[in-house]
Amino acid sequence: FGSSSSEGSSEALNSLFQVVVDRSTRLDQMEMLDEQRMCFFGTSEPHKGIGGVWFIFIGYMFFCQHHVCDSYFVPAINVFVDKMRNSPHKALRKWGEDAVAGATICALGCNGPELFANLISLFTHSDAGIGVVVGSEIFNLLVIIGCATMCNPAGVLTLERTPFTRDCLFYLLSIILLGFTLADGYVEWYEALMLLGAAVLYVTSVYFTSTLEAQILAKPLLVEEDNDPRQKARMHGVNIKVEECFHSRMADAHNRAVVEWNVDATEAGIVNQPLEPAPEGPGDARTSVGLQFENPNSLLGPILQYKDLREVVVDADQHKMGAIRLEFSNQLQSVTLKVTVPDPNDRMLFLANIKKYSLKNGTYIHDYDATVLGACKDLKHHLMGKSWVMRFVAFPEFCVDVLLKSTLFMVDVKQIEKQGRWPLCFVGAMFWLAFFSWLMLVVANEINCNIPVLSNAFLGITVCAVGTSFPNAVASILMAKQNQPAAAIANALGSNVQNVFLAMALPWVIYIFGASGMQPYHAKAAGVKEGVVWMMGTLLILVFCAVVPVFKKPCQLSKSYGVFFIFVYFAYLVDSGGELFGFWPRPTF
Repeated sequence: FGSSSSEGSSEALNSLFQVVVDRSTRLDQMEMLDEQRMCFFGTSEPHKGIGGVWFIFIGYMFFCQHHVCDSYFVPAINVFVDKMRNSPHKALRKWGEDAVAGATICALGCNGPELFANLISLFTHSDAGIGVVVGSEIFNLLVIIGCATMCNPAGVLTLERTPFTRDCLFYLLSIILLGFTLADGYVEWYEALMLLGAAVLYVTSVYFTSTLEAQILAKPLLVEEDNDPRQKARMHGVNIKVEECFHSRMADAHNRAVVEWNVDATEAGIVNQPLEPAPEGPGDARTSVGLQFENPNSLLGPILQYKDLREVVVDADQHKMGAIRLEFSNQLQSVTLKVTVPDPNDRMLFLANIKKYSLKNGTYIHDYDATVLGACKDLKHHLMGKSWVMRFVAFPEFCVDVLLKSTLFMVDVKQIEKQGRWPLCFVGAMFWLAFFSWLMLVVANEINCNIPVLSNAFLGITVCAVGTSFPNAVASILMAKQNQPAAAIANALGSNVQNVFLAMALPWVIYIFGASGMQPYHAKAAGVKEGVVWMMGTLLILVFCAVVPVFKKPCQLSKSYGVFFIFVYFAYLVDSGGELFGFWPRPTF
């Protein structure tokens, strides 16, 4: 018995030793692969003067990712949410509610670039992917909340206590779990599943928040109001109904098509258009589709700020349809107006007014498919009468617009008759997001090759994180200017929670269970653990500023706090840069 027992112990020790050796060998191979890594466009020998050029390309990749999200990815998600909202089954309608949809499927729209950047980086052995997620967490918490607080027209921002408390607690949980996962530098399969399971727990809590709040506060649930955005109005002497549908990465979760305006309302900057308006002079308000804007920066709804209504797409069948679809686009978002004109004679008059009073030199397309033709006319509109700077800026946008419209025009769900193809639009947008994320990581690698002091991990935490999150910051500013900063803050916190639970964990699960053969993923990106510490510190700062009544009431943020948050973010950049360039030692954890 003693001999067999010693043999069993020896076999167990040999097995354990073999696991350690295999793990060390795998680490050495990965480090050797990184040392021998070649630049995509040549050798790893630095080229003087070339490194700065790559920053222009990586900025263009950020724009392409944002364009795919806003033009195709989020609209496909919105169609799915609308189908859930209009489902005859009560359980499915619950998933179509703003809060639940924003925490689940809409989170993919907000976190799409980060998710695909992390996923692609796992298969390309780049350190930038995980840094993008960590860096965007800090950017969202400090910059987005800081900008929303500073741009709040009311001066003092009052937080919604229940969602704020819930999101802060789950964000704290995500930081703790992420720190535990990265403590030893390896991501095991059960750790990745634990993070993904926490996402399910978060969604469940969002699903039952309203019910629990009503029970705790001992008050009945609010009766669901009729939020039908269609409102009757008179335009050019035509009785119409107008229904708005917004497409925006930040606006989708909290600002669906519930709007309170008609063409007679002036608080949104919209007035009735006379039948025979006077000719416009230089600097006058622009006129489009019978609506006159009081100034070029007027707001058509509670979210979107239109500096230039550059494209009008009209889809109508004069003999079969009673509805006319109008789409307006600008640099950041788009809005669709579904105008129903029951009377055929009024419909013809309305179409005539659209054609007559459209933007001068703008695009007017009366057809079903406004694909590449619309992009070409849009470019022409940009180039005519514009400065050389605007001409230079318009061409890159034109290129990506033609690429996307020529490949996804058959599944463009922004066209009402194609909304049934939303799964294909979703898959196509995912493909282009993955492609542009791969190009972003390739360009980051080129920057590292030509400027070796800028590591991939540092580029991911700073440059890539800011680039992928900057559109969210712009959208939050627009929301704050419309006196909805609380929605922007709630969306920023919710996106941060799902950034860890989805954008971080889901690629890890795919990689470990699919590509590595259940082997742990080695998370060796420099600066990530320090970033997790900064995530915890910034959350504590936010909670302290919101809870402690210093010159204010609890659960309020004044504009001075917004300035402070921006200052803290610059301190984070200085700290990360100082550790990179060796001005002070990097802490060891």
